[in-house]
Amino acid sequence: MRHSPVIPQRAGGFALVAALAILVVLGAAGGAMLRMSSLQQSGSTAAILGTRANWAARSGIDWAIHRAASTGGCPAASSTLTLTEGALSGFSVVVTCTSTTHREGSDDRANLLIQSQAQFGTIGSPNYVFRDLRASIVL
Repeated sequence: MRHSPVIPQRAGGFALVAALAILVVLGAAGGAMLRMSSLQQSGSTAAILGTRANWAARSGIDWAIHRAASTGGCPAASSTLTLTEGALSGFSVVVTCTSTTHREGSDDRANLLIQSQAQFGTIGSPNYVFRDLRASIVL
């Protein structure tokens, strides 16, 4: 009797298909992590710019209060400040002031309404930010 040689059968490439599936899953997970990281970074940038805009608007209020205290009235109907120092560099601040008078006992008092609008960038750009603050003081 003759024995015929045994020919091993191939597995059919199952390991290759499994490896490709794992690569696709890992690639998709890496892409999702990269996207989330990018979104988090842009969110952080927007939050920092928003805080800076708030402080820029606050500096406009402080400027107007200082001017009003030293002159006894509104510094001007409208003033534009361009900030050039430190973290607020590049912000444009528009400060408006309106004054009304009222009588308190025998004294006339000035009630000042101060509005400060801080802006950075141009509308529609990813780095655009705007803040509007108001304050009222009596002199």
